[in-house]
Amino acid sequence: MAFAAQLLTFSALLIISQAYSGVDQKTHSAMEASDDAAIKALQTKIRYQFKDQTLLILAITHASYSFDNNGALNVLGYNIIQAAISLHYVLNNSAIGSGDLHSKISELSNCTVLSKDAFDLQLHDLIKVAPKINPKKQSILCGCYRALFGAIGADANLDVAKEKFLIRRKLNAASIMQKHLTQGGLRSELL
Repeated sequence: MAFAAQLLTFSALLIISQAYSGVDQKTHSAMEASDDAAIKALQTKIRYQFKDQTLLILAITHASYSFDNNGALNVLGYNIIQAAISLHYVLNNSAIGSGDLHSKISELSNCTVLSKDAFDLQLHDLIKVAPKINPKKQSILCGCYRALFGAIGADANLDVAKEKFLIRRKLNAASIMQKHLTQGGLRSELL
C-alpha cells in the first residue's frame, strides 16, 4: 500500500514537472520574440552584448516565474559588484581603512541604490515574474540587477562584469583597468 502511494506521488510530480517545463519553453520562446527590441536596448545600455542570450534571459527570470531562475546569478552578481567596488577604492586610495571600505561597499551595493539603477535600465519591464508579483518591488529589481552582472560574469568573465558595473556606476573604470594592465594583467583573486 505504501509503495502504491509513493508511486502515485512520484507519477504526479513527474506529470507536474513535465507540464511546467513545457510552459517554460513556450513562454521563453514567446518572450524572446516579443521582447527582442527591449533586450537589445538593455544590452546597449549596459554596453555588453551577450554571446549566450540564455544567460540574459535567466538573469531576468524571477523564482516566482520559473524553476530555472536568476537565483544563482544573483549571488554571483552580488559578489562581482562588491569586488568591483572594493577594487575601485583600494586601487584609487591605498590608504583606505577596512571600515571605510566596508562603508563604501554598503553604500554603493545596497538594494536601494541597485534597484534605482535597475529601474533606470527599465528592468521592471523585462523581469519575468508570476502574475501577482510586482516586478517594481525593490528586492526583485535588486536581485535582477545583480543577476544581470552575474550573467555577464558567466558569459564573459568576472573582470568584464566588474568593468561593466563600474562603467554603469560611473566610477573611473578605465583608470582601474589601465592600472591592472600595467601591473601585469587583471587580478580575479579579489573575489
